[in-house]
Amino acid sequence: MKLYENKEIQIEKFISGGLSNNSYLISNTSTNECLIIDVPDNPRELINKTPRNKFDKTLNQEKIKIAITHGHYDHIEGLDLLSERLGPLDLYIGFADANYLNYPGTVIRLKNQNEINITNIDINLIYTPGHTEGSVCYFIDLDEKKFLFSGDTLFPGGPGKTIDSQNFKKIYESIKNKLYTLPKETIVMPGHGDSTTIKDSLEEFKEFDFKNNVFGDISWKN
Repeated sequence: MKLYENKEIQIEKFISGGLSNNSYLISNTSTNECLIIDVPDNPRELINKTPRNKFDKTLNQEKIKIAITHGHYDHIEGLDLLSERLGPLDLYIGFADANYLNYPGTVIRLKNQNEINITNIDINLIYTPGHTEGSVCYFIDLDEKKFLFSGDTLFPGGPGKTIDSQNFKKIYESIKNKLYTLPKETIVMPGHGDSTTIKDSLEEFKEFDFKNNVFGDISWKN
């Protein structure tokens, strides 16, 4: 599904895996450089749409990068097939969540970096612990459109699932203090389901009454 296109940049969304995960492909149509965000199981359509050299896979490492929002299995279980078809690629992931991986390519652990530049786009890194300790959201500003790839940190209706109240406090503060400071027109592209905007999510958040002992599947409207 094509989400956005200008003279150089194209953003596409794909759904695959047993939990209907979203993956995203950001491509520079003039250079064939691209960034893949999350790799769920059976990412065949994603692979087919990714510009690549089918005859010399070693050439793909320079032009194709992977960014993972967090290390839960449903966001990374397509990496074996991707590596088989495209070769080992450079992969970015939050420092703590790199421990989830068994990956043959180069793994860049994100900890203090503020941004990465791929496909001639500055991609801002927003560290959002809570759903996992190493969760990272990726924000890009294309002037006329702004996108936040939020993984399982923020969905329409509320935050991602947390395993205890300490982690719920972390995800709550990550969203309130980091994501909700982004421009209100930012389109939020989560790891599952439909998109929302920062503006609409903030309206939902206004109804939420924080309590110290809550965690799990939480809605802002609870």
